[in-house]
Amino acid sequence: MKRIITAIAFLSIFLSAAAARAATAENKEVRIGYQAASTIILLGKAKKFYDEEFAKAGYKVNYGLFLSGPPMIEAFAGDRLDFIHTGDMPPVNGRSGGIDLKVIANAGLDPSHNAVLVAPDSPIKSPVDLKGKKVALPVGSSAHHFLYLLLAKNGLKATDVSLVNLPAPDLATALGNHEVDAIAVWEPFTAKLELDNKARVLADSKGVKRAVNVYLTRNAFGKGNPKLVHIFLKATKRSIDFYKSNPKEAIAAISQESKFPEAVVSKIIQRYNFSLAISKEDINALGQVKDFLQETKTLRKDFPINDLFDLSYLKKSGL
Repeated sequence: MKRIITAIAFLSIFLSAAAARAATAENKEVRIGYQAASTIILLGKAKKFYDEEFAKAGYKVNYGLFLSGPPMIEAFAGDRLDFIHTGDMPPVNGRSGGIDLKVIANAGLDPSHNAVLVAPDSPIKSPVDLKGKKVALPVGSSAHHFLYLLLAKNGLKATDVSLVNLPAPDLATALGNHEVDAIAVWEPFTAKLELDNKARVLADSKGVKRAVNVYLTRNAFGKGNPKLVHIFLKATKRSIDFYKSNPKEAIAAISQESKFPEAVVSKIIQRYNFSLAISKEDINALGQVKDFLQETKTLRKDFPINDLFDLSYLKKSGL
C-alpha cells in the first residue's frame, strides 16, 4: 500500500512539474508597441510576419496600440513593452529621465514627416504669422521639436506661441472647432487632414528637421534576450522587403490594419526611405533633440548621445 501511495505522490509531482513547464511555455510572449505612424509594424502585424518568426522560438506576440511615442516610453518604464517604434523625441526624453532603453534600428526617414497645419480658410500664411497664436501638439513628441526649430528658423522664440498639449487624434477636432490657431503633428494625420480638406499645411519638416523614426528595446530585455531582438529585426526586414516587392498589396494591408484610407497610406509611404541602418546623421539628429531639451531646460539628466544606441544587434543579425 505504501508503494502505491509513494508512486501516486511521485506521479502527482511529475504531472505538476510538467504542467508548470507547459504553462511557462504557453505564457512566453513578446510585447510590441506601435502607433498609427508605424507603417512597417502595421504591415508585419497584418501579414503575421512577427507572429510567424516569434512562434518559431515558442513565443506569442502581444501588440499594443498607442496614440504617440511618450506613452510607449512610459510603458517601457513599467516593463509593459519589449519593442516599440517612435519618433526621435520620446527616446531622448525617456533616457534623460533615467529609463534604460536603446535604439536598435532605424524605422525609416521621411523628410516631410512633421508638419504645422492651419484651417483651410486661416489667415495664417507664413510661420511668422504664428506669433501670438495658440498651437496644439502632443508635448514631448517629434512635432514639438519640429515646431521649435520652425519658429527659430523664422526668427521666433518658443515663447512667441501658446502651446496646447493634446493627443494626436484630438488635434483635428481642436483645429476644426477653432479652439486653436494651428496644430503640429506627423504622418499619417497630416495626409488624412489634407485629403479630407480639413487643414492646410503651413510648413513641413523638409529642410528644417531630420525626422528620424527608430525602433527601441529595453536595455535589460535586449541584453537578456539577444535572440529575440534578432527575431524582431528579421521580421521587420521581412515587412520592408514585402513592401518593396508588393507595394500595392502592402498599402492595402496597412490601410486595413491602421483604418486610414489607402490614399493616405500611399501618399506617405512613398516618401519613406526604409532602412534599418543607423547613420551618423541619424545619431546627430537625436543629439539635436537633446540640445533642444537642454535649451528649454527640460533635459532631466544629461548623457552622451551615443549611449542611446546599441547597433550590435544589427551587426550580429547581418542586417
